[in-house]
Parts: sequence; C-alpha cells; structure tokens
Amino acid sequence: MRLGFAGLGWAARGFHVPALREVPSVELVGGFDTSPEQRASWERETGKPAYASLEELLERGRPEALSIATPPATHYGLLLSALDAGLHVFCEKPFVETLEQADRVLAAAEERGLQIAVNHEFREKPIFKAIRDTIVSGEVGRLVFCQIWQLMDLPPWEEHVAWRAAMPNRTLFEGGVHLVDLLLTYFDELPERVYASHSSGFHDRDADAIHLVTLEFPQGRLAQLTIDRLCPSGTRYAEVRADCERASLRASHGGRALVQLGKKRAESTGVRLEYTTGGLAWMERGLRRKTLARDPRSSGVYGTGKLLQKVVAAFEEDREPPSSGREARQALAVIEAAYSSARTGGRVAPDWQPVGAGS
Repeated sequence: MRLGFAGLGWAARGFHVPALREVPSVELVGGFDTSPEQRASWERETGKPAYASLEELLERGRPEALSIATPPATHYGLLLSALDAGLHVFCEKPFVETLEQADRVLAAAEERGLQIAVNHEFREKPIFKAIRDTIVSGEVGRLVFCQIWQLMDLPPWEEHVAWRAAMPNRTLFEGGVHLVDLLLTYFDELPERVYASHSSGFHDRDADAIHLVTLEFPQGRLAQLTIDRLCPSGTRYAEVRADCERASLRASHGGRALVQLGKKRAESTGVRLEYTTGGLAWMERGLRRKTLARDPRSSGVYGTGKLLQKVVAAFEEDREPPSSGREARQALAVIEAAYSSARTGGRVAPDWQPVGAGS
C-alpha cells in the first residue's frame, strides 16, 4: 500500500515513520507540509519527497492512504479532502474537534467505501495490552472498577508546543483521549453517565489543569480518570489499576526502578526488585504479585507500529480497522460529556447517536 503524510513534523518523524518498519508492505511515497523548513529537513532526514500541498502529493506521489500528523484543528478538513480523493486515512489523535465533525467524516467514509483509523497506540503498548488480554481471558473474572491517573508538572498554558499551549482548556481532549480510549477498551461497553469537574488550581485561569472524571457503566461498574498537570513530583504519564473479581491488574507507564527490603504493611516480607526502562504491568492477588508485561524504551513507536500492522491489513481487506473512526467517536462522546458535566455540575449521558442516524 502506498502511504503519504500530511504534516512532516515530530508526530510523523518521531512515531509514524519509525513505526513503518513494522509494516514492510507499506511504501512511503512522501508527504506535504506548508513549512518550507519542514519540507527541506524531511527530505534530508528521510530521503523521501516533500510537497507543498495535498494536491501536489496526490498528483506526484499517488498515495492509496494518508497518514495525518498535523495539529487537531486541521484534522477535519484534511480527513474530508483525503476521503474525497479516495484515500483510506490513519489519523493522529485526537480524531476531530466535535461530534458533529466526526459524524460528517464517518458518513463521508461510509459513502465512499473507505476506512478511517486513529492512532490510539496506548492500546497496543505491551503493558496496557496485557491488562486488556487478561480481562478478556476471563482468568480474573469481570472488571468491576478501573482507575487511571496522569501526574505531570506541566500546566497546559506552559506547553512547549504552540498549538497545545493555545488550547489550555482542552487537556482531557488532547492528552486524556488516550486514557479514555483505554477505559472503553477495558470495559468493552459504553458508559451510561459521565460526571466530571475540573480546575486550574490556585491559578486565575479558565483551564482544566486538574480533571476528575467518573464513568458509570452498566451493572454498577465504575471508572475514574484523574489528570493532575500541577503535580510537582515526578511525571507518571499513565498509571492504571483495574480491579476485577479475582485479582487487581496494575500498569505503570514510564521507567520504573524499585528495591524493597523487609516488610511493608499489607505486603509480603522479603526482597523485591522492579526494574524496567519502559513500563511495567503486573497482577496482584492478595500479597502475591506476578509480572504481566514490560514496555520497550520507545513504547510509542512500538505501539504505533503494532497498530499500523493491523490497520493496514484492514485497509487492504476493506474492513473496519482496530481503533477505528467509529471507536474514536465514542471516546470523543465521553470527553464532550465530561466537559458538559463540568459546566453544568450534573451527570451527563454521552451522545452515542450519530447525526442523521435513525432518521
């Protein structure tokens, strides 16, 4: 499959291009960017052609699929243009900015018989995938409660990337979408209600530097998502605790080094060593622990590569890919419900009905 790129910056070079090593059936035919500097450095680094517009890429590169690696505000227009040109699309997260945009894009893809996937690569990182696989296996019983938290000393208004700093009240939308997607894959069903609150802490800003979200699933199952961008301790980009009927599943994203000697209350006596340069997943049953998986150092590239393998196969077989646009819309519906709840103070039912569906 011939693949072209929209946007030749960090997302493309740091994640997508290295991930293509996992997909030998893909031929990279170049990409386009409005920045002359980006085009010049792309050609030097990759040896692939760079164009000034999508039209030029379509004419000279003749891609069959487009990888969108541009800021979120540009996704909607690029998705529609790519679909109009008859291309399948692999889009960086977040998918689009609103549910209305998502519905128009998905309708256009269905009308043209094309497929859309979104790079929610966290679901393919070994530690998070191990939790999902263990839940699906039935070994630990049903998932009852799941908590995911993200701790960073980086207020949204101090982001180093200009387009991120320009959207300070969208922390859950931009960074938290990975965490929402994980929750939906773990529960494998849609929440009935969402309750949320956010704050900028002591700062006089309209920004969601701290976010608390509760998801209410059928049968009394619950999930909580905590984002704290005002945390002065070390960064913990994603910590997961999934409590099932017969065991608790844990994951810690990022390097981990721990030596424990002696006894800690409610834990086994003895010596315990934990070390990994990526992330670690484990199972807890009472005082017993079992390692489930470790992440490689470049887990983002690894996850993107594994997801791309499955996405390209789905494109070639003309079937819905994993991490599809439809699934990305579900995550977006949860996020919109969370922001609505934070504004109104009430529990909000996410909008699962696409515009025009059932009419």
